[in-house]
Amino acid sequence: MSAERPIRAYAALVSSMLIWGFSFLATKELLPAIPVLSLLFARFAVASVVLGVLALVCGALRVSRRDLAVLAGLALLSPVGYYLFETYGVALTQASHVSILIATIPIGVYLIAFARRMERMTWRKTAGILLGFLGIVLLVNSSSGEAGASLAGDVLVLGAVACAAVQTVLLKEALRRITPLQLTFYQSLLSLVVFGPLAAVDGFSWIPKVSFLGWWQFLFLAVFCSAIAFLAMNYALARLSATSVAVSVNLVPIVTVVAEVVWLGVPLTIAKVAGTALAVVGVLVIQLEKPDAALVPRQEGG
Repeated sequence: MSAERPIRAYAALVSSMLIWGFSFLATKELLPAIPVLSLLFARFAVASVVLGVLALVCGALRVSRRDLAVLAGLALLSPVGYYLFETYGVALTQASHVSILIATIPIGVYLIAFARRMERMTWRKTAGILLGFLGIVLLVNSSSGEAGASLAGDVLVLGAVACAAVQTVLLKEALRRITPLQLTFYQSLLSLVVFGPLAAVDGFSWIPKVSFLGWWQFLFLAVFCSAIAFLAMNYALARLSATSVAVSVNLVPIVTVVAEVVWLGVPLTIAKVAGTALAVVGVLVIQLEKPDAALVPRQEGG
């Protein structure tokens, strides 16, 4: 891999985490006006149109029946499973709490990738994971007494964590045969098979209740969070190890916490600052590891 390609991969990875850091705030604002299932169906319907046009232009629509079946299974894990758990979790707990719990995904990915002999278990990766987890613990404790947090919401978010950890490892294998654009488009499109019937129960009475600002927030979720950010992450996953990509999720709560402090006036405590610092150090420790320490298969194109 040339020096230019990893730079692009890391740039895509950081961009996706920045976008997702703001997604929890937008979702939290929209849920009083748009039912959960309708929001999921609508955002991935719009994302499918955006990605479909891009795939058509790039000539990336054709995949084999075998790969289509694999993509359908992956779509059940995410977007379907992941977003059902996450969106209902967001409705019941703090936005920063959600992003903090989502940051436990690297632990699951690391253990699964090691168990499947996709990556070696090294002291640097283990230290990075533990530092990131300690940062998460500090952040969770710092917000446990704030209004809006709930155990039920946290448990639902942990369901999203399980879906994401398993899927990230499986995506790494799928990206040996298909491109990031094909993966992102068909996952989004196939998710509508589940989200569509579920959303039909809500009807359309919610549409007039969405404000002008709310529609802009919805477009942000659909175009940037569901299309661009997923495409950027899959691009990075095709070129970096599963653990390197997963641990970058620790950047998401940092973006969310900063956004809450700046726009919502949520207090910034010493514990949050310390937790943020540890999470960043954990990410850097893993990202700076030599590439030959991971058993990452050679990727073709994408």
